[in-house]
Amino acid sequence: MGHRKDEDSEDHAREEPDDDPRWIEGVRLSLLDWYDEAGRKLPWRADRDAYRILVSEFMLVQTTVAAVIPYFERFLRQFPDARALAGADEADVLKAWEGLGYYRRARQLQAAARQVVEGHGGMIPNDPGAVRALPGVGPYIAGAVLSFAFDRPEPIVEANSQRVLARLIAMGDDLKTTPARHRIWEAAGRLVPPVRAGDFNQAMMDLGATICTPREPSCLFCPVAGSCQARRLGLQGMIPHATPRRAPEQVGEACAVVRDRGRVLVVRRGPGRLWADFWEFPTIHVSGPDPAGRSFGRPVDLVEGVRCLAGVSALIGPASTTIRFGVTRYRVTLDASPGEATPDSPAPTPGSRLIEARWIEPEKLTSLTFSSASRRLIAKLGLV
Repeated sequence: MGHRKDEDSEDHAREEPDDDPRWIEGVRLSLLDWYDEAGRKLPWRADRDAYRILVSEFMLVQTTVAAVIPYFERFLRQFPDARALAGADEADVLKAWEGLGYYRRARQLQAAARQVVEGHGGMIPNDPGAVRALPGVGPYIAGAVLSFAFDRPEPIVEANSQRVLARLIAMGDDLKTTPARHRIWEAAGRLVPPVRAGDFNQAMMDLGATICTPREPSCLFCPVAGSCQARRLGLQGMIPHATPRRAPEQVGEACAVVRDRGRVLVVRRGPGRLWADFWEFPTIHVSGPDPAGRSFGRPVDLVEGVRCLAGVSALIGPASTTIRFGVTRYRVTLDASPGEATPDSPAPTPGSRLIEARWIEPEKLTSLTFSSASRRLIAKLGLV
């Protein structure tokens, strides 16, 4: 009977390795030793400044480390602390964020900075409840700030650490399901050590970014290969389970690049929709879903669209330039047509969905905030 009990215990340990304190300690020590030698040198790791860490984590949402670094450094020069960010004009914050995408994150970061100033004297609080209450802060960002800045033993789970954890415990389930996500967070909570929690969490991310990669992980160089249950079972190439992505929905849009006496016509979108407060050339929805809310309730052509959006009468030619870009789950094809304002055209008078329309010299376009797609179009048209 005792022998059977031992076998049951061994089976359970194999199924749930993070129930075993020795396994947990082995992973912690091996990963921290590796991190001391191979951890990435990133600008937000230069110190434990909680504000800098908060900024970096907001920027890193759905964005690569390499892409974020130059934005992070410029943003910190312009907004060096929470008070500077909280007191800034939103247009300046969006301009500093321009090109990173996910602009809602920029607004949430500024809202978080204002809450820090108003409720915490301008200092990011060393308190889990207070950090989690900041606008835009979810479990991952909260865990990152608390562990990186204050060394609190808070777990984190993001794309890279999630993959490492799934392989370590041989989690073969679809990680998009609620039970699988709960199990991964449970494993992260068990593994994070009481001391050097921030280093451990960053080591997990670095391991996933450099060695435990999505395809063909470099197990021979992995510091925790001996503890990895997926490798033991020969499943490291199949874990985590990948759900096929849904094909993007196709969207058609058209814009007019209308000129008048050396100037071009631009409009700024109102609040509450995609790219709120961003500038663009007058743009209409043509086909497919309408993620940006450009429909007029009925089909319109570009001539009518420009008149409705900006109050300008224009002669518009056929499309001369096309760009394609992705936004959320959509794939957008945007056709740009040249146009000229008619001699009797009135001054721009924007419709209700826009908060401003103006003529501007092409060389001044860079002073306005555009989406990445619009900036690509401006460059392709040779306007700047």
